[in-house]
Amino acid sequence: MSKRAVATDAQPAQTDGESPPLPAEPERQPAPLARRLVLSVWFWPTAFAALVVGWRLGSPEMWHDELVTVDVATRSTGQIRAMLANVDAVHGAYYLFMHAWTTLFGTSPVAVRLPSALAMTLATACVALVGRRLFDHATGVAAGFVFALVPTVTRFGQETRSYAFVVLASAAATLFLLRALERPRWQRWVAYALAVAGIGLANVVALTLLLGHGTVVLIHTWRQRHWWSLVWFPLAAVAGVAVAAPAILRGMTQSGRQISWIPDLSPWTVWEQAYGSTLLAAAVTALATVGLLTHLRGDGVARAVSVTLVAVLPVPVILLASTGEINYFFSKYLLFLLPAWAVLAGAGITALRWTPLMAAGLVVVAALSMPGQLALRGEYSHGWYTYPRQRAFEPLSYSQAARVIEAGYEPGDGLVVGGVWWWMTEPGVRYYLPEDISPRNVFQHRSAAQRNELFGTACGEPARCLRDEPRLWLVLPTITDAPLSGLPKDRADLLGKRYQLTRLTHVTGLTVALLQRRG
Repeated sequence: MSKRAVATDAQPAQTDGESPPLPAEPERQPAPLARRLVLSVWFWPTAFAALVVGWRLGSPEMWHDELVTVDVATRSTGQIRAMLANVDAVHGAYYLFMHAWTTLFGTSPVAVRLPSALAMTLATACVALVGRRLFDHATGVAAGFVFALVPTVTRFGQETRSYAFVVLASAAATLFLLRALERPRWQRWVAYALAVAGIGLANVVALTLLLGHGTVVLIHTWRQRHWWSLVWFPLAAVAGVAVAAPAILRGMTQSGRQISWIPDLSPWTVWEQAYGSTLLAAAVTALATVGLLTHLRGDGVARAVSVTLVAVLPVPVILLASTGEINYFFSKYLLFLLPAWAVLAGAGITALRWTPLMAAGLVVVAALSMPGQLALRGEYSHGWYTYPRQRAFEPLSYSQAARVIEAGYEPGDGLVVGGVWWWMTEPGVRYYLPEDISPRNVFQHRSAAQRNELFGTACGEPARCLRDEPRLWLVLPTITDAPLSGLPKDRADLLGKRYQLTRLTHVTGLTVALLQRRG
């Protein structure tokens, strides 16, 4: 028989004296996109955050601050810009964004809250990515879940205000800074500058985060000897602040009017309100301490100290700035710190090292957050910004008042509103009324939009403002059986002479009365 081998499908033919060929290296195929997504550090925490933020997104009653946003956003861009010269310049960028958003998607509760929900969901992804960059994959996952479990994270992810955007800009700025330090490129520093601008345009108090970022740059430069970071960081930070400077400077002139009402509270009271849970505030603080202490050795020291400074440094600075006439140490203003604290808490959970124990740690965090999550999803939860402390005011149901008016409305009816403007009684009732029901506010001289303000002005002579409306709907932000007593004396006397009370309805926090013209 010939010594030549026979070629088969299983083995190539060989000739005498030849060495068998080496098997070819299998060509590596990239993992499918779906698999890469599922295995990424941010996927599961972000998916969880989206579910929690989306839960009952449109159910809670719109409250004062949200009604201000809708009222301003539905004005023309010219009216918004004119108003910003007088008040709320610090929210100017948000109002202009919401103007464009509501033009496209309308003003339903879900529509106006969706941008905040998306912003907080993206912030969760940033937290997970920061955790992985500073520590490892497991820490990133744990940090993302801790962040999403904080009741105020998902609560303000449902609010038609700019706080979710502050959190997103702060988390993104920290992520972009780490990326720029890791691999310096001008594009990465531009991204960081834009994130800083976003912080300044959303909430100037959150710019104290730059103090922590500056220490991160110093630590990185000292360890890596990348001296150019000492040039790029201040340039990017200054550029970002410069973009926001017009809004910041204008807002500083308006601060006495806008936030002088903020009460002085103990730091711990503010801290637990920033989390929306006393127990969770304590747990995250404890886990963050563990995360720091367990990394105070080896290569982890610099990373642990860096994120700790980002989380902690703004606090004493804000407290110091609050020693004057205006208090900036307010729970909603501290939300920008939660991403860094979540990263430290994630490091504390992964210090357990054994996966079942880490999972158990997250379950405990979830259990501690549950009372706050449930309380801040209630029908009137959005007005309870002081949770877990007592409410600052009783809830108001504009939707119930609107239903009473809608059920009994007749063409030609007028509207009378009592109480101070910041209860947003008229905008709240109108928000829930159908578009074809729009009774005239009989005692209003100029509307808020006409004045380029947040509130309108009343007629100087009430008798000239009435047009012999056959019926008037009177709405007061209080519960009373004598509705006329809730109005200024001149209006109450005039209405008492010309109208008689025919119907009185009490809804949550509001009184709705129907007045019929005499004779």
